[in-house]
Amino acid sequence: FFATLPEARMRGFTAGRFSFNTPGGRCETCSGAGRIKLEMDFLPTTWVHCEACDEMRYNSGTLDIRYNGKNIGDILRMNIREAAEFFSAVPKLHRTLSLLADTGLGYLQLGQPSPTLSGGEAQRIKLVAELTKGRKSVSKAPHQHNNLYLIEEPSIGLHQQDVNKLVNVLHYLVEEGHTVIVIEHH
Repeated sequence: FFATLPEARMRGFTAGRFSFNTPGGRCETCSGAGRIKLEMDFLPTTWVHCEACDEMRYNSGTLDIRYNGKNIGDILRMNIREAAEFFSAVPKLHRTLSLLADTGLGYLQLGQPSPTLSGGEAQRIKLVAELTKGRKSVSKAPHQHNNLYLIEEPSIGLHQQDVNKLVNVLHYLVEEGHTVIVIEHH
């Protein structure tokens, strides 16, 4: 998205410039992590604040590109609920972010490292990825391939209101003609 902004195009920035996983736009001091890993001999590994980017993960040239007053570092610090509202004028982003919030993930930070996600959070993100593939409903696409979704404990740690939101999303999949099996242990 940021690569399509006029100022980014004027500077010749490509999408890779806005990935903190590749050189070019990321902060090279912390390799785009926003923090620096310190290995200790007799103590657990610890992470310290990156002074070069102030935990923004990108170099200053990349952070100069702004959308509605926010740069990519600011956006990655937003939670999903805030980002859905912020991108309300960008239909594709708004739909995906709203679906994530509807599955009870609105509290997650956009830039949150994937190893910190619980199993249930990761499953719900995959579920939203399926919903955003843009398939039409069964009635409009008779030759659609229907899927079997086997989901184990997707509601762990969710408040009852968020569980209700998740169930509504699962019903949406069923209405599209898919089979959904949810395993819960309580």
